[in-house]
Parts: sequence; structure tokens; C-alpha cells
Amino acid sequence: MTSNEERRIMKQFGAPGTGIVPAPVRSCTRPRSAVCRSAGGAVGRVGSTGFTAIELLIALVIAGILVGAAMPNLLAATQRSRLDAATRQVVSEIRKVQSLAVTRSGVFGFHWGGDPNIAGLANSQYRLERDGIGGCAWPAPTDTVATNADVITDWADLAGPYPGVTITTVRDKNNVLLGGAIFDALGGSMNPCTAAAFPLTITLMDPSGATRTIEVRSAGSVRIQ
Repeated sequence: MTSNEERRIMKQFGAPGTGIVPAPVRSCTRPRSAVCRSAGGAVGRVGSTGFTAIELLIALVIAGILVGAAMPNLLAATQRSRLDAATRQVVSEIRKVQSLAVTRSGVFGFHWGGDPNIAGLANSQYRLERDGIGGCAWPAPTDTVATNADVITDWADLAGPYPGVTITTVRDKNNVLLGGAIFDALGGSMNPCTAAAFPLTITLMDPSGATRTIEVRSAGSVRIQ
């Protein structure tokens, strides 16, 4: 037996009369512990258990409740965002037609699809036009950019990019329903076709009934109220 083997045996079992006692053996008394030390001092880990089916089901139920509770607020926020964006688009179009009136030195208008003098168009529609020969000689509703030079843009529909949003009314100060907003070569708002009283108000509405109002003053200012 080699000296190395003798020393290993004496270390493990001891040797009578030599004063050598066996090395203590450490056992794992907590088999479920995350860390368990073996007799040699090495560290071993017991694999952690995963979620049970019941725990996963409970987590899914809680997540569903939270999502359901947040859904109405999310829908309302989405509708408000669409209404705000649609209102900004209408303001941009009105300012565009006002700019055209100044740069081209003529009478231009924002024409609303709900004009009481025409039929067959949705309240969510609008287009930009020019009074080509004066005296409210506006293009016919069926005219297009291709058929009439006084049609600046063809009919656009807010309900396309903003589902459910409509222009509910265009009215003057006396609550008279109008066909749109008209501007002269100085950029001022006017209405030679009717005796409109200023300011004009253009009201937009979303499916929830929420509204935004655009005000047009005779001096030409356009702002969201």
C-alpha cells in the first residue's frame, strides 16, 4: 500500500494509537434547502420548482381583470386622441384656404358636406373651393379637381383616418346653419352668400358624444376653443 493511500485511509477512518481521528462527514439535513453542502464541502443546488397550473390560472384571471378594468379608459383615450387630431386637421385646412385667398387674391372657402343647400354628402366630408366669378358662384358638389379649376381639393372624409368623427354643425353667432367658412383676399372671414353673424363655430363630435369647437372670427383668426 502506498504512503498516499495509507494517509487517505487514516484520514477517513482514523488509526488506533496514532491520535488521528476521521474527518467529520457533513450531511445535508435540509434536502429542500436551496444550497446543500456535501461531505467534500462542494456546493450543490436543488432545482427550484416551477409554477403550478392553479398558480398560472390565477395569474391569468388577475391579468384579465386588470385589462378589463383598463379597457374603457383606453377606449376613451383613443377616441379623444382621434377627435383632437381631426380637429387639428380641420383647422389646418381652414388656414390653408385662408392662405390661398390671400396669395391668389380671391374668395376661397372651406365647404362642409352638411351644407343645408346640398344633399347626398356625409357630415364628415369637406373640400376647398374658389368662388371663381364672384356672387357665390361655387362649383357644383359633383365637380372635381379634374372637371373644374375652382375645385381646389376633392371631397375628403374625416371618418377615414378618424373613424366615427363628424363635423356636426357649422353655425354663425345667431345659430344659423352655414355651408362653411369663406375668406376674402385680405384673409378676413366673410359670408357674401348669407348675412352671417360672427364668430362662426365649427363643431366636431366623436362616437362617445365628446365635442371640439373651432371658432372663426371676422378678422380671420381661427382657433380651437
